Amino acid sequence: MLVTTVYLGNIQYFGKLVQGARIEACENFQKQTYRNRAEAMTAAGVRTLTVPVDWDHRAKMPIREVRIDYTLPWQREHWRTLRAAYAAAPYFDHYAERLAPFYDERTYRPERLFDLNCDLTHLLLRLLGLPETLVFTEDYTMPAPLDAAAGAGDFREIISHKPRLRRPDPTFRAPEYYQVFSDRTPFAPNLSAIDLLFCEGPQAGRIVQESIAEP
Repeated sequence: MLVTTVYLGNIQYFGKLVQGARIEACENFQKQTYRNRAEAMTAAGVRTLTVPVDWDHRAKMPIREVRIDYTLPWQREHWRTLRAAYAAAPYFDHYAERLAPFYDERTYRPERLFDLNCDLTHLLLRLLGLPETLVFTEDYTMPAPLDAAAGAGDFREIISHKPRLRRPDPTFRAPEYYQVFSDRTPFAPNLSAIDLLFCEGPQAGRIVQESIAEP
């Protein structure tokens, strides 16, 4: 299986990593994707958190070379949003201190988006109690038809931030679980894994594994 690098990946993404998916490390950056954005539940509904990047929109840039734009206080804003969104979640206090250092702009300032994504993916795998090994491609892999039954699925575009580009994934079954603001906001499936973690705590890893479906 093949996936892209992502920022605070969703449940579907972590299910692919559990199945041994490789992360495409030799592609060019694409804007408006999960490569630099994630979705969280807030009192106003689902909100997208975007890591600003510094790149030339007219040129192709290898994903490993994309630099984070620190002219905007994105770390402070993301952490403020996450605290407001999940302070009342059952397990926020249990995990917040593990996540907070990644949003301290004084001590954590990775230069590149790829490194930020890897650091956070490792952390979330650890907190979910899932294997932490990440496997990266050594050469760019051309797009291929989905062949999930053979364990060779190309999910780089299937796991998409854009609803119009999403495609059915026969290997994923979106789980339902308790969500904050459920008394006023409809359940939103397949958000960032931090939503599941803050709401379900020690059961989150099991829920990720149970989301894996046979094609």
